[in-house]
Order: sequence, then structure tokens, then C-alpha cells
Amino acid sequence: MSEKDPCVICTTKFVETIPPTGDHVHQKCPRCGEFKVTGSALAMMGAGLGVEKRAKLSGWVFSQWRAGAIPMITTSNLNQILTRSIPSVEERAIQLLVEGSRDLKHLGAHFNVLEPRFLAATYSATREDVIFLLKVLEQQYLVNSVTMDGECEITPPGYMKLDELRVPESTSSQGFVAMWFSDDLNTAYSDGFEPGVFGAGYDPLRIDKAEHINRIDDEIIRQIKASRFVVADFTGHRGGVYFEAGFALGLGLPVFWTCRQDHMEELHFDIRQFNCIFWQSSDELAERLAIRLEAVLGPGPNKS
Repeated sequence: MSEKDPCVICTTKFVETIPPTGDHVHQKCPRCGEFKVTGSALAMMGAGLGVEKRAKLSGWVFSQWRAGAIPMITTSNLNQILTRSIPSVEERAIQLLVEGSRDLKHLGAHFNVLEPRFLAATYSATREDVIFLLKVLEQQYLVNSVTMDGECEITPPGYMKLDELRVPESTSSQGFVAMWFSDDLNTAYSDGFEPGVFGAGYDPLRIDKAEHINRIDDEIIRQIKASRFVVADFTGHRGGVYFEAGFALGLGLPVFWTCRQDHMEELHFDIRQFNCIFWQSSDELAERLAIRLEAVLGPGPNKS
């Protein structure tokens, strides 16, 4: 049975705590969304984590949850999240507009900007921050305040702006990592692929670390479609990786090709035509992948 406890990220009271299946905390928060935090990461966060850093963590978790994942904060990604710069004022205001448009039953329907979710959606530490971002939208005639208690409506120019934003490739910060799920490569992901994608300013997703209730093949396709790019590692030469890379190419997504040095001789001829990163250590992989991502795509939206 679920329990009611404070949120371990934003400290909101009486959130839903789900019985864990391992060494982690699993919660559903009206501000942060649904997430998990490993026990070791929770110990690193401690009681001394300030309001600003908690707002940054909350914003990152919420963005991942809205993208369809149940994110896990670990010791390997906690510091990377906390050292990032938060989005610009313009980006945060746009996120307020996007969040306000969710679940509206009809054009002209109202949303309440004082709901906790708007704090996380805009990386805001206080409601005053959210109100300031609302004023930014009002000055651009994208949103109107309707009442003094937070009721707002999106204007016709606001709906037109939302239509312009509905291009997944330009707004997604997600990088889908296709690789062999072997214990031998766990360190390569945690110390190589994950920090490499993070280091370039993007958010990595490996499908076995995403919580979902769909068929696995359907979820893979959905997550690739929601991604900005795909990293395909051919160590172990798994058929699924070849499929996922090919599917991404068919969608027109950039694919970044990698393979551990001792597996390169078995690499398929078709893949050898691409500029593949051949790596030996996780540290080398993280550094080279971050450099390649930034060189091709530019720094990601989360680049500090």
C-alpha cells in the first residue's frame, strides 16, 4: 500500500510513496511528477540541499516525467543535474505556456498557474518566480490572467505559438542510447554513455531504465520518436541495436555510432561507412561522445 510522506526532492508534504522494489525511493509528487531516487543519491542530497538546487532537481525530474519516463536520480547523474544552468527566462516562460495548455478541454479553457506543477515545469524556486514568468507571457499577449487567484487563459496568439512549438526534434533534449544490456557494459553506460550525453547538455535514456506498461517494442519506437538523436553502440552486435539505428535514420534523426575497440572487427560492413567512435575505456567514451554530440548538434539545452 502507498504511504503519504514529504517529497524527498521538493519537500512537498503528503505525496504518494510507492513501496520500492530495490534500494530506492519511489514517489509521485504533485509538483515533481513520478520519480525514483537511489538510497546512495538520497544520502548525498542530505538535509542541507538548498531551495534553488531542489528546484533544479524538481525541474529536471518533471521534464523527464513529462517526456514519458520515470526518471531515476543516481549518484552518477545527481551532480551533473545540480551543476547545470537552469533554462533561460524565455525558455521557462514558454514551458509555463506549454504546461498551461495540457489537459484543457476546449479552446479558451482556464488553467491555474498556482498549481504546484508550474513550479517544476519552469524550474522555479518560488511562486513569485512563476508569477514573473506569467507576466513575461502577458507582455507578449500569449496569456491573460483571468482572476486574482491564479486562473489564466491562453490567447489566440498563444495557441498559434503552441502550434509553432509542436516540432519534437527541435525541442527534445532526449538522447536514446541503443546498446547491449549486458552486465559487462553496465559501467560503460553509467560512466561513459550517460555522462557523455549529460556533458553535451542532453538527457540520456536507455530503454531498460524507463518505467512503462507498454510492449517493449512499442515503447522503444515511442521513445526514439521523442528523442533528438540516437546513440547506437554495436558492442556485442545485437540485432536490436541495428534495428533501432535504422529506424532512427528512417525518421531523419542523427545517429551517433560507437563500438568497443575489441568488437570492431566484427562490425557490419554497412556500419563501417559511418564515422564510428571506437572506445576502450568508459572515461574515453564519455569525453569523445560529448565532443562529437556538441560538434554535430551544438550544446544541448541543459549545457551549463
